[in-house]
Amino acid sequence: MSTFKYKFKSIKEIKERFEKKAQKELAIIDLEIKKKNSEINELTKQIKECNRKKTEDKSKAIRDLHFYEKYQRFLIEQIELAKKSILERKKERELKVIELIKKSKETKTFEKLEEQHLAEFVKSQEVSEQKEMDEFAVNEFLRE
Repeated sequence: MSTFKYKFKSIKEIKERFEKKAQKELAIIDLEIKKKNSEINELTKQIKECNRKKTEDKSKAIRDLHFYEKYQRFLIEQIELAKKSILERKKERELKVIELIKKSKETKTFEKLEEQHLAEFVKSQEVSEQKEMDEFAVNEFLRE
């Protein structure tokens, strides 16, 4: 009895590697989005802290108030930059999701093709075994 050898095995393996690579890239983008969101949260906390310090002591010098105001504007600008970065990453993410879906379909196609080839192989093996058994039975019958 011969063993099953899938003729598209190497192509299937390559497709699986491409799919895993796309999954990894998608995970990296998700991680970057998560980091930017946590950065925005941290910057928001800093703005609240700045407001608290600004209103805490009424006897602050004008230069301190200007410092807090400039610092607050800087933090707001950083938040806006982070939000823009998140939007860009979300667009990249959408493209990667589409790419991953395409690569998953390709991989599944080769998996189904392998299943079909295996089924055909098993069927042909069963037919050849049945022929051998029939031939053996005929030979046994003719000997008697």
